Amino acid sequence: MSRWTTLLTFTLSLVLIFGSSAFGQETPRDTVGVTFEAAWFQIDNKRDILVAVGNVQIKWLGGSLRCDNAIVWGASASKGKDGVAAKGIQAREIYAEGDVFVRHGENLYTLDTARGFIDPVRNRGVFFDTTISTDISGKDGPVTITARAAEAIQIANNRFELKDLTLTTSPFSEPGYHVAAESLKLQIDPPAQKPNGKPGQMVRNIQYELDGSVLHIGGVPIAPAPSIKGSTQDDSFNWLKKLSVDNSNRFGPSLLVSVGTPITINDKRWGDWTLNTRYLGDRGPGIGLDLRYRTDTYRGRFEGFYQSDRGKDRLFGNPPDKNRGRVLLRHRQLLPENIQLDVEISKITDRGFLPEYYEREFKEGKDQETLLYLKRAVENRAATFLASVRQNDFLDQVERQPQFGYNVISEPLFDIGDTTVYLDTDYEVTRARRRFDDNTNRKDMDSFRVDLDNKVAVPFFAGPIKLQPFAGFRYSYYSNSRIGERPVHRIASLFGVQATTQLSRTFDLNGGLFNLNGLRHIIMPEIEYLVISHVSRNVGDFPQFDRIDAVSESQAIRIGVRNRLQTIWEINKENQVVDFVDLDVEWTFFPNANRDNFGENAGNIDVDFMLRLSPKLTYLLDFEYSFRLETMEVLNTTLGWAPNEEFQVGLGYRRYVDVNDVVILQSQWRPVEKFAVRGSVGYDFQDGEFQDAKVTFVRYGADWVFEVDISWDNSGDFGFGIALSPRALFDPRLRARSLRHQPRFYDFGRRVIR
Repeated sequence: MSRWTTLLTFTLSLVLIFGSSAFGQETPRDTVGVTFEAAWFQIDNKRDILVAVGNVQIKWLGGSLRCDNAIVWGASASKGKDGVAAKGIQAREIYAEGDVFVRHGENLYTLDTARGFIDPVRNRGVFFDTTISTDISGKDGPVTITARAAEAIQIANNRFELKDLTLTTSPFSEPGYHVAAESLKLQIDPPAQKPNGKPGQMVRNIQYELDGSVLHIGGVPIAPAPSIKGSTQDDSFNWLKKLSVDNSNRFGPSLLVSVGTPITINDKRWGDWTLNTRYLGDRGPGIGLDLRYRTDTYRGRFEGFYQSDRGKDRLFGNPPDKNRGRVLLRHRQLLPENIQLDVEISKITDRGFLPEYYEREFKEGKDQETLLYLKRAVENRAATFLASVRQNDFLDQVERQPQFGYNVISEPLFDIGDTTVYLDTDYEVTRARRRFDDNTNRKDMDSFRVDLDNKVAVPFFAGPIKLQPFAGFRYSYYSNSRIGERPVHRIASLFGVQATTQLSRTFDLNGGLFNLNGLRHIIMPEIEYLVISHVSRNVGDFPQFDRIDAVSESQAIRIGVRNRLQTIWEINKENQVVDFVDLDVEWTFFPNANRDNFGENAGNIDVDFMLRLSPKLTYLLDFEYSFRLETMEVLNTTLGWAPNEEFQVGLGYRRYVDVNDVVILQSQWRPVEKFAVRGSVGYDFQDGEFQDAKVTFVRYGADWVFEVDISWDNSGDFGFGIALSPRALFDPRLRARSLRHQPRFYDFGRRVIR
């Protein structure tokens, strides 16, 4: 017992020096009942002191603790049986040290501290080298918030003030990121019924006030954080979405901070907002708002950004004004009576802003349009209305002022014996105006146009072959011709026949290169003969707005055949029918080659091919071979390999005559769950130089993603970036499938709703 005697003598000496009260005050008379267990303890009834050593456990109403050693000031108590336990002890104050673990309330919070003084009567305390943890609601369930402080003062049962602390959502003892702060005031409320929530839906509210904070990544200070005050219930804690630091030749050293929260209406997720602020070292400051939303009846996106720019664009040089930016709104609404409403507004300050700051959208996104579109579809009929206006005077666009349309698809007209005659119509009335880029000094062209397109078809079977002869008549009226303000008319007719069938056969084959479990071969041949004849006027007589204006006489025979090979593979422990070979070939023959195909009878051969050697290895190929050019006019091919969940690589080649001739390599390697490397690079043989190249190092945390980007392109622009995206405290952006029908909202849909 000599070791324990020394420890107790030292501890009791401290107590005698600082007084019988742990807080240096007159000992209060109030006490609280506790239960007590320890490996060894000694009771001093004269001083009302109990000293315990080894696996100490103390419980009182609303709290409990475990520690190595403890001193309890309270009323006299007697030793329990076998010297193991004493029950019915009254306690005023408790000193605990050595792996102290304190819990207050049921799932309220926990304290892990080296040592501390506790007043269980008034729920007060002082703790040193302390870790305090509590849970709040996150996107995937409860999220643990952890604060580690040199000193923590418990003011009341659920109120704390922490000094010299770090704050993180990482569960690791050495977190990959944390916020260091001078002080943090906390009020942790117990779980309560969520306002306007479902019965029994409980949430926890934490009120906080954080001062003198700095964000650290990997122990390195990155950026000071603002002093913030609020509560988790009003989402003010969930503010940080992304922090990015990078450097590039185009923009110089840059800092991007994105903050925002989800938006909830009537306890239902409506959307989210993001405030994007950035400072580009060579260009200046910028700020923007991104709003995305979705309900059962509407969805949309608003984006606005302002950039104060003192730099020079790569494509268009010095901008016309240093105040630059954009406003974009895309909204789709489902109205009563099966009516669909689309609204789009796009305004950009100058022609260089989009390619400079939104390069990918400039190259791949949909047109920047301002329009209103209505469609009412019932069964096989649809009526449409479109009105559009050009807002950006540097674009070449067609305005509809307005456009009315009516469509009917495969409407049964009457029967001839066992055969039904079907009607297809596509009617349009519009006032169209084509406005050219103001810098070209070209005169705008406009016209009132009526286009009536009709086709009848009589499908029937001849044995296993489905034959569908068809014929049509088209009438078009223009109030203005291409060369003058006089009306012009056009009539045209079409006729043809289409023949299709499907043949299939199964084979009892197993094993082999493709790991067959049975084999099915499907052949779908198709041939179509189409003639557009008796077109009354030449294309050059009409103003050119869209494909309707380019109708001309032509004759073509289109031949196609699709082959599919199917088998059964076990994927993710489930048997699935898969197409491991899919080959689709189409070719067009032009009998009147001089008129219809620049003197060449043979049109392009269009091939689409997919080969899956295994669930892990896929080869894709599509190309168009031009007999007129005697070369591959278009060719795309990709080999994708995913040997396991850790590694994926794709090697692709893209060719378009006189435009590009590029090899692209993309890969991702994830050797461990928490780390990944992504890379992509392209080389353009047309220009004889590398295109954009990028390497990204990704560190996945429990609640965040940390990325380091290194990129460069053929213009000599080199970039280096660091981004931090916490995941646990906010919901990811909504996304959607592509939206079809006019207008083309595919980019809008892909980014808005999942």
